[in-house]
Amino acid sequence: MSRRWSNISRRNFIGVGAALTGAGLTGCLDGNGDDGNGDETGANTVAEATPVGQPVDSSGVSWDDLGDLEGEITVYSGRTADQIDLVFDRLEQEYDDLTVDRDYGDNDTQVTQITQVEGEDTPADIFYSQDPGALGAVADAGLAQELPEDIVDAIPATYRHPDGLWTGVSGRVRSVMYNEDRLADETPFDDGDDLPTDVFAYAEDDRFEGIISTRPNSGTFRGFIQAMMELEGEQATRDWVNDFLDQDPTLFSSGSDQAVAVNRGGEDDPIVALGNSYYAARIVNEDPDAPIRVTFTEGDAGALFSVAGITPTVNADNPELVAEFVRHLLAVEGQEFMMEDNGEFPVIEGVDYVGPLPGPDELDSPDFDLSEFDTELEEARELLEDEGMLPL
Repeated sequence: MSRRWSNISRRNFIGVGAALTGAGLTGCLDGNGDDGNGDETGANTVAEATPVGQPVDSSGVSWDDLGDLEGEITVYSGRTADQIDLVFDRLEQEYDDLTVDRDYGDNDTQVTQITQVEGEDTPADIFYSQDPGALGAVADAGLAQELPEDIVDAIPATYRHPDGLWTGVSGRVRSVMYNEDRLADETPFDDGDDLPTDVFAYAEDDRFEGIISTRPNSGTFRGFIQAMMELEGEQATRDWVNDFLDQDPTLFSSGSDQAVAVNRGGEDDPIVALGNSYYAARIVNEDPDAPIRVTFTEGDAGALFSVAGITPTVNADNPELVAEFVRHLLAVEGQEFMMEDNGEFPVIEGVDYVGPLPGPDELDSPDFDLSEFDTELEEARELLEDEGMLPL
């Protein structure tokens, strides 16, 4: 059995920069909890931070209604710079006195840095992650702070920690990406409507042998595997992994590189890919004539809806700034920027999805409380290591 790994650089995607995730923090205050006039604001924790302007809610509020952001914030990001730098830049342009210090690294590496190396002395004010499992790991280590009540109440319960220790800021869904030109010319499938709506078919149907790919090292893929374990059982999931590997798939270490390869359509590039839909959406947002397209499985783990999100750390010494920063990510402009520039989905019910893909209401995703993935994704990692899809 041949297993082809592809390692390209990380991202060459649609020009919708990474909208909200991880932008600068701060709101009208300096790094000492001072309002600029020498008066202490009084909040000792993020949960106690009173809105500088209007509180956020599920209907959506504007940046104009929130407090200004000024000061310096340190964000540890498990997402890559090309995904979220545009959001940081946008906020720094909006607020002249805001500086966002950015520390980018592999998602798991950032968790280890916070929980095992720095602990309560971490210089990070916020950890921004691509998946709820990593956020949960920081919370489980006792290194996260609760968010204010208005933020917690604005987010559907399945998209946040039950005690408000982290919140999703953008949604993403597992999908089937494909090159529509090559699909019609080089496979037995005429178009995307011919592709299976059962995720098991992509592992069991020999029509996908040698033309399919995925990215097994991502937190969202582990979430997909964990969801399959809960829906179908551990043995069925192990069988899926082994059957998928028998398809001679190309295994990518970068989701954007995977989508770029599908879109490029070279002889050695995969025609079909299992991955997060927003990678394809970013390409189509930039070039509507791009051949990459997306379809979805129905009601199974292959259509899992998950979130990227943030948690304030226990060492965030300016609670008001942290809270106001999060409010900006959840405001209408932040949510729209994430959709338009990164191809992701809103997590605020009052903000309508705008983009080239079916909206959240049109998807047939399984119902999952994402907070349950906090401590369970290690089971998925171990399964993938056991079956040889991840290196030990």
